[in-house]
Amino acid sequence: MAEPIDRRAPMAAAPIKYTPDGSVDWGNMWDSFCELAQSGGPPHRASMLEPDLSADLNDPQYQWVVAELVRGIALVSGLSARPASAGWVAIECDQPGMAAWLADTITAEHVQARCDGRLLFVPAGSAYTLKGEIKNVITAVAKTTHYWGDHLPSDVKSTLAIQEHLGRIGRGVSRIFRR
Repeated sequence: MAEPIDRRAPMAAAPIKYTPDGSVDWGNMWDSFCELAQSGGPPHRASMLEPDLSADLNDPQYQWVVAELVRGIALVSGLSARPASAGWVAIECDQPGMAAWLADTITAEHVQARCDGRLLFVPAGSAYTLKGEIKNVITAVAKTTHYWGDHLPSDVKSTLAIQEHLGRIGRGVSRIFRR
C-alpha cells in the first residue's frame, strides 16, 4: 500500500535556469506554483529562514547576495527592491495592505518577512547561497506576489486598503487625545 502524500511537506525546488550570460533567469523558472501554505499547501521551506542581523553591509559577499535578491525580486514580481538595514531587503509595495498580506504569507512559507507601511522586508545574509537561501527568498516572493496579483479577489485587496485607512484615522485620533 502506497504511503499517503503529505501535502504539508515543503514544496519541491524548481530547477535553476540561466540566461546566456550565465546569470540566473529568475523570471522564467516557474511554470506553476503550489497552493500557498496559509491556504493548506506546503510551505516553501521546512524551517524558518532568518535574516542575518549582524551582517556587515560593506562585506562584498553580503553586497552580492543583496544585489542578487534585488535583481531576482524585480524579475519575479515587477516590484522595486533595495538594500535596507543589516539582514533585510526592502520591497516597495503598491499599498500597505499589500505589504502586510505579503509579509504574513511569506512568513507562512517559512521565510521571515515583516512590513512597515508600504515596505515589505525579506531576509538577507552573507552566508546565503544562490541555490539555497537566495532562491528560497526569491521563490517565496514569486509565489506570493503571483497569488496577490492573479488569485486574491479584488474585494479582499479593497478591504485591506480600507483597514489600513481606518487604522491611520484611528492612530490620528489617538494622537489628538494624548495631547
